[in-house]
Amino acid sequence: MAKKSKQGMMNIKPLVFKGSKDLIQAISSTIEGIQATKVIQTYVMENNNLKLAVGKDGKGIFAGTVKWIGNRTDGMRGTVFCVQKSAKDGEIRLIIPTEDTAQDIGLDAGKSTIKINSKESLKCSVCGKGIKIFDEVLACPLCNSKAHSDHLLEWINMRHSCPICKKGLSLDNNNAPIPTD
Repeated sequence: MAKKSKQGMMNIKPLVFKGSKDLIQAISSTIEGIQATKVIQTYVMENNNLKLAVGKDGKGIFAGTVKWIGNRTDGMRGTVFCVQKSAKDGEIRLIIPTEDTAQDIGLDAGKSTIKINSKESLKCSVCGKGIKIFDEVLACPLCNSKAHSDHLLEWINMRHSCPICKKGLSLDNNNAPIPTD
């Protein structure tokens, strides 16, 4: 179970990076009224009780209601959050915390809110811009250089190599980069 700090904020960063099952168990045992239904490796929230807020440098950049919590699908361990800004607005975003995009992740049980303090410590190996907590990322299987997934896919389709190590790459049936012989 995650540790609780003096301010009532529970550090859940290790659970977020472990996967959705352990995270849901911790949230459900900490906050009363949280209900989720498991569908494969995704937990669909049955009510609108759990909120999520993303901030950077002390300022809020996105907040909303958690619709589902699932495992990452890019082969990496960790959790993805699907968050709807508001019922009126309807904007839905995927929040994909990684060591490179999340500085702190806490659970404020009193407010039923997951709070993520984001950071941009990684640059896309294709475009050079910072990779944000909302961005899907792919890595070269040979040198592990990371890029926005759509940028790396386009690069591989055009150049058939990694933008950093220059070794040959192609895409498998799931659009995952694989070394070429």
